[in-house]
Amino acid sequence: MSTSQLAARVRAGSPARDAAGWRDAVRDGLGIWLLSRFALTLVVVLASWLLRFYRTYPARYPGLGPFDRFVQWDSFHYLRIVRTGYFGEGRSCCEQAFFPGYPLSVRALVPLVAGNDQLAGLLVTWVAAAVAAVLLWRVAYDATGSRWSARAAVGFLAVAPYGVFLSAMYSEALFLALALGAWWAGTRQHWWLAGVLAGLACLVRVNGLFLAVMLALAYLGARRTRGRLLRLDALALLLPWAAVLGYFTWLHARTGSWSSWSHAEDLGWHRTTEPPWRALPLAWKAAVHAPAPDVTVAYWAELVTAAFGLALTVALLVRRRWPEAAYIGLNLLAATSSVPMASSPRYALLWFPGYVLAAQVALRWRWLVPVAAALCVPFLVALSLAFAAHLWVA
Repeated sequence: MSTSQLAARVRAGSPARDAAGWRDAVRDGLGIWLLSRFALTLVVVLASWLLRFYRTYPARYPGLGPFDRFVQWDSFHYLRIVRTGYFGEGRSCCEQAFFPGYPLSVRALVPLVAGNDQLAGLLVTWVAAAVAAVLLWRVAYDATGSRWSARAAVGFLAVAPYGVFLSAMYSEALFLALALGAWWAGTRQHWWLAGVLAGLACLVRVNGLFLAVMLALAYLGARRTRGRLLRLDALALLLPWAAVLGYFTWLHARTGSWSSWSHAEDLGWHRTTEPPWRALPLAWKAAVHAPAPDVTVAYWAELVTAAFGLALTVALLVRRRWPEAAYIGLNLLAATSSVPMASSPRYALLWFPGYVLAAQVALRWRWLVPVAAALCVPFLVALSLAFAAHLWVA
């Protein structure tokens, strides 16, 4: 269903039905998500205790007890930003690579949890992930008209193999909640709300610019059907670009360089940009010659993610869902133009049109849901335990 068709169906609905939809979204979406997170957290905490992960890989910032297994890797960069800012004492080489939306949210919550910034970070993630599950239910329901399909979409998110990052002190959950909120507002043609939420998403991750393109295409599609391409509310779609420009301008004011962000990426992860036809062979070579088992899994997962992203983009193009195809395609292009292609399986958690499309397909072939769960849950558990043991996951 195109964006304009969806908007027409939404306008035809009644307020009472709309309110009932939100009640179902909270009941079903939140219920499925909380049950899955409780089970995953229980497995990680118990396994960490039984396997003595906390002795072999002690937490760098103790203070959460068993939950410190969800504070690893990039979490330490966020903690340094929360504690001393981007240019304070004790910073590493590359804090500037992390956009300020997530650490600012954590810092705002710190006074409410007795100064425990790790707990504040996890609470931001947990609340944002729960909101994202409710919004995904609603977006899928609006797209399909089926409550079963909406539950399936949340179920696919709940069993995503790299879903541990939606429970850890990472920014993915906050970005996903804001992106889904912006897209839902766009499908309702609430463009100012969509622009504000997309702008906030851009303050969390630079990928928010791909969301801005997605919203712009949806706006043009909706306006074309109503005979006027541009109105004052088109200015709302500039807010995401203003957010990114604002962060880069601030970095320039502090460092004197417009390339501070990309320089931090290079210093921290030796990340450069190459065209996909060069980056993909390098990724293949890295996977074949990976130095350790956990790195081998991560590198092969990057190649699988690239193939999945290509298939998803093609499927959306075939269905003429141009905004969603642009969002996935741009994310895929960014991932496959990066050397190394590190963390792309984690970024794929944010490709929410894929969950909606999978739910639509599952509406016809319902056996896909238990099959997907059977295939994905073992990977989810294994990768979550690897993350808890401070092994490289993504």
